[in-house]
Amino acid sequence: MPVDLAEHIIPASRVLLLCMSSKKLRDVVVKTKCRVDVRPGKDVRYAYADINSTNCERHALVRLFVGRSIQTSMSNFMIRSFTMHAMVLNNVDGLTALLRLSTRLETLDLYNNHIQEDDICDVFCAVQPSVIVLRLARQWINRTATGPLCALLTRLVLLTELDLRENYLNSQGMQALTASITSKQLTRVHLGFNHLKSRFWNEHPMLGFDRFVLHTLDLQHNMLQGSHCDSLYSCVRGSACLLTALDVSYNDLRLLGISYLSAALQHCHKLRHLNVAGNMCGDAALALLLAAVRPYVPGDESGTGISLQTFDVGNNKLTAASARLFSRCLLGNLALQNSLCNVSFSYNELQDAGAQVIIEALLPCSLRKLGLAQCAMGEASGLCLAGTMPHWTTLASLDIHGNRLCSLSLLLIAKALSQNEIHEKEMLFFGNWFMQDSTHELDAILAATDARTNIRRVPFLHRVTLDGQVRV
Repeated sequence: MPVDLAEHIIPASRVLLLCMSSKKLRDVVVKTKCRVDVRPGKDVRYAYADINSTNCERHALVRLFVGRSIQTSMSNFMIRSFTMHAMVLNNVDGLTALLRLSTRLETLDLYNNHIQEDDICDVFCAVQPSVIVLRLARQWINRTATGPLCALLTRLVLLTELDLRENYLNSQGMQALTASITSKQLTRVHLGFNHLKSRFWNEHPMLGFDRFVLHTLDLQHNMLQGSHCDSLYSCVRGSACLLTALDVSYNDLRLLGISYLSAALQHCHKLRHLNVAGNMCGDAALALLLAAVRPYVPGDESGTGISLQTFDVGNNKLTAASARLFSRCLLGNLALQNSLCNVSFSYNELQDAGAQVIIEALLPCSLRKLGLAQCAMGEASGLCLAGTMPHWTTLASLDIHGNRLCSLSLLLIAKALSQNEIHEKEMLFFGNWFMQDSTHELDAILAATDARTNIRRVPFLHRVTLDGQVRV
């Protein structure tokens, strides 16, 4: 190990071996200030996930992992990050001891650990102020635990990323949390699945985002209404120079909310990932959104606007009119054509007319993921897609399930996808008008030796034939 480097990041599995090797090596560790990323090893994960393992054995594995982590923190190595996903913590004494010993901990990543309500407060109190990335997803944090969490956020003056997805913070808890954040370096916020607005009790959240300048904002599945999201629009406007990813999918923004959001997005030229799926906004809202992506300037056709990489407008009651608007936005916009790689129009009634317009508009793009599920596509759209797919040599994921595609188009699409140069690919096509007799032929294409890689085909139980009969 060279002594002139200020810091090394090494796997935790090698830490104890290095400490036991020799005194000279231990001295080198001290001089170089080595730090460790701690996460469960492969053997621990496999043994924990084994269906034959009992609860007692799983608890023993968790205690072993936490105990070894404490040994690491008490050695000459400093723990830089601690990660534990989907492992039940029925006793947090070891975890709290580890957090108190880890004075230079930067990343704490806990996911779905089933920590009890009283114990999670003890974990919050043990977290050190050095943490800059705090991820506490799916910990079932509710109103009673927001007090200790607010106190923790007040201490974390260097916090840059906050992930509280899949909890029960609701509107009052979120208002208290955002008010308690003292870090001026916070740039990434993930708050999806938190019930920030209750349809039943008519609570309207005061999110308090208007004082933050963010790179990433995730508010998916929060039942937000467009008329009560002023702080969201203010945050987007204030973060125009930095915002790169915005996810407000599956809320209740509708036309009003999308109109306000479109006005706020007009100057977000660094935005690369935009997801507004599931807001039931309609064609008029998409027109406003596309106007923000590529503003129309009379007499100036060179304006590129926002060079998006991800654009998801699924489940928004869109029709063929939206497809024509999207095609017009892409036409002649070389910057958007070169950047766009993930597109989804799934769960919209595009019909053949709209689907073909979208497929032809995306022809010059280097797509990696395309979603056209349940768009009422017929065989004409399927053949159009099959003829266009050779141009998308990097396409890795194709979702066309729930349409009216027949055997011919599906066979041609599978053949084109099997020849792509991407290593891992998947194709979802269940729920189409697929003849049972062609199943073996399609499987042969997907498993052919001349196919460059394997394709994961999602199995389906029901196959609808051309005569409308369902066969199992």
